[in-house]
Amino acid sequence: MNPIIQKKYDELEKANKYECWYLVKQPTAFENICYLVSFLEEYKEDNHGVNLQEYISQKISSLLKIKPHVELSDNYRTLRVAAFFGLITMTSSKYEEAKITDAFIQIKERCLGQFEDTDKYIDIIERQIEKMFISSAVDEQSQTVRKQFRLYPVMLLYKVLLEIGRATGEYKVSMDEYRYLIATTKVFKDFLETLILIKAFREDKSVNNTFSVFREKFDNRLIQALKQLPSLDVEYESISLREDKINDVAKKVFLFEENPDIFATDNYLYFLGSTKSLFDLQKMQDRKRTSGYSERATNLNLDERTRLTSGCNVLLYGVPGSGKSWTIEHEYCKPGSVVERLVFHPDYTYSDFIGQILPAVSEDGQVSYKFTPGPFTNILRESYNNPSKEYILIIEEINRGNAPAIFGEVFQLLDRKVEICDIDDNGYPIGTSEYGITNMNIAEEMYGKDRKTEKVRIPSNLSIIGTMNTSDQNVFTLDTAFQRRWDMRLIENDFASVDSSLADAEILDTGITWKNFCVEINKIVVGNSARMTSAEDKRLGAYFVHVHDLKYDDTMGDLKEYDALRVKETSSSLTDDEKSRIAVIRDAMRQNRKFPEKVIKYLWDDAFKFNREIIFEVNEYQSLEQVIHAFMYASGTERFKVFKDNVRDAFANVEED
Repeated sequence: MNPIIQKKYDELEKANKYECWYLVKQPTAFENICYLVSFLEEYKEDNHGVNLQEYISQKISSLLKIKPHVELSDNYRTLRVAAFFGLITMTSSKYEEAKITDAFIQIKERCLGQFEDTDKYIDIIERQIEKMFISSAVDEQSQTVRKQFRLYPVMLLYKVLLEIGRATGEYKVSMDEYRYLIATTKVFKDFLETLILIKAFREDKSVNNTFSVFREKFDNRLIQALKQLPSLDVEYESISLREDKINDVAKKVFLFEENPDIFATDNYLYFLGSTKSLFDLQKMQDRKRTSGYSERATNLNLDERTRLTSGCNVLLYGVPGSGKSWTIEHEYCKPGSVVERLVFHPDYTYSDFIGQILPAVSEDGQVSYKFTPGPFTNILRESYNNPSKEYILIIEEINRGNAPAIFGEVFQLLDRKVEICDIDDNGYPIGTSEYGITNMNIAEEMYGKDRKTEKVRIPSNLSIIGTMNTSDQNVFTLDTAFQRRWDMRLIENDFASVDSSLADAEILDTGITWKNFCVEINKIVVGNSARMTSAEDKRLGAYFVHVHDLKYDDTMGDLKEYDALRVKETSSSLTDDEKSRIAVIRDAMRQNRKFPEKVIKYLWDDAFKFNREIIFEVNEYQSLEQVIHAFMYASGTERFKVFKDNVRDAFANVEED
């Protein structure tokens, strides 16, 4: 599995149930919810002698006699959905005390109470669903499973669909991509990571079934609401933008990205229930950003003497799986640090990193152009305006993109001050950029309009940490001028700091530990350096696998049984017990294939690609398919029969010692 996808898999595996975009269990058909709200409105006005549940049941019975085609649940708790749609505002747990909102009143006026005529207020449906905010005051789980979620989910979905469409020509995502990659995104600014995940997901065709184990865990009820958006086609297998709505959606996303501070906790419920759209609000300069960064402070004369001096540029390098990301988390990221994480890739550009000029559409339809900051400019601004807080920008896989081109003129800022002097620096502390650059777009973001001609510097409380695998193929070379501006740190590939739960974990049922296997294979890699390109970097990293990849599911049994069952399956002659058994075997096979598909495939396709005869029995096994098959159909140490005798002996000798 691709490391990026593996990381996401591990994240979802540890996540709580419903830690995703989730609405409620009740039906969400807008017209039905409107009828329920109308009954609630009448209940609040009528002089009645029954409770709300009985009253609504009676009203539904009466309605169905007149309109039998209307589908309504008689569960009054479905009114919770009305709160999500902004048709009522709940200030307590009692539905009887809920306030009827202006949004509902507008709908009722449009259709005269004939709520099934959704064509008369489809724009309101669209407006209200777009306004839904995950982990808002209306989310009962905002302080539990979804406490880290803060986003307008529809805006994130729109953004992803637009970017996918621009890249591929097809404005569509699969339902699996939506369920596991998109609907588990926590904040809007992470859309780039989501796009990278989707790309990796599509490149690895084998992962779809792997992620299916999370189907129930992330049962996404928001889909039912999304189906009602006129801009989307929500089908069983996919979600796509309608062709005639692409331009409209693009304008909305432009407006939204221009005003990311649109959410305010204090007035959200009022806003949700109002007749305003998400794009009617004026720009809010002083509100907190939804990303979690602090308030934007501009035109401040900050005392640089109070600024932290922890800033540095560090580039961690080593073999794949040597523990670079682990080192960052445990040695550089401290409690209280604000961390932004990026991943460079071949299509990543200066505009993505620094920012770019994008069109913005005003309420009167006028198009203007405005600088939209990228993640580097955003964290630069935040770190400058918060001198007592430590900020860290992490760039994973920095050499998978053209790093010097991505940094552009910002490249010059990587030179940090190592001592305080009085030459053109106004007393900036150690760790600040030695030299400033002129970039009015960045300067305006950092200092405000009145100071946009000032030189830009990286503050001393902002560190930039990169990682790179020098063994990767098809990557960009980091030239000397770029590398010298970083503190290079080799992450040694050893098991000294690796937890014993991984180092001493046995590989399936072989009795061979991961540490012993890794050490002996690496000896062969280094020992044959003359016959390998960049042999040292072809070694297996200590963290190349997750401990879960090594676990053995013994319910798989002898795969000869599986072969026999498959023969019966093709002729549709399996009994119920046999159907259950073949399902169990397949689940076990998916687990037991993780090690060979990750490790042995790497050795065959990469490390020993041009000299497989060094470790593999190539006379007997001429293809990777044969190697994997032989490994899976054996048991115990016999699984390693795909290797040459000297390799197998090396494992055995270590165990004997």
